[in-house]
Formats: sequence, structure tokens, C-alpha cells
Amino acid sequence: MLDDTARKLLRIMCHFRSHFGRMPQLKELARLSGRREAQVMSGLRELALQGFIQWQPPQPVEAAVILIAWESPEPGAKVTGSGSGHWTD
Repeated sequence: MLDDTARKLLRIMCHFRSHFGRMPQLKELARLSGRREAQVMSGLRELALQGFIQWQPPQPVEAAVILIAWESPEPGAKVTGSGSGHWTD
């Protein structure tokens, strides 16, 4: 399970990539997440360690590759709705 910063960074990176066609820079991630650059780097390390992104710290942040875009639900988590994916579920 990801902590709040790592989860937020993953969502920002996924949306930024689909919207702008590139990965965000460190300063952009800090601005968009409301976190300091040190917190962003810590969150990115966590994402890399847990296999959500492929990235090595000497590389720039924009060189990261998203491997898993969504965190899977915890085992035993209650699923509401009919499961059709419709927003009213």
C-alpha cells in the first residue's frame, strides 16, 4: 500500500503524461503535489521500490517510466456497486 505522497505522485504522473505527452519535471511535481522536492524524491523512491515506476535516482525525474498506473485494492476491501464501472455504482 502506498502512502499519500507516493499515491498522489503516481496519479499526477499518469495524468500529466496523458495530457501533455511527457513526464513532469521535479519542480512541476513539487508544485502540483504541494510537497517539497525532498518529499517528492522520497515518494518517487517508494514508487520505484514497490515496482510502480522504473527510475534510478541519478536519472532526471522525467526519465521515469510508469509500469503500473493504478494501485490495486487491498485484499478484503469492500467493493460497492454492481461492478459495471458506471459512475453511479
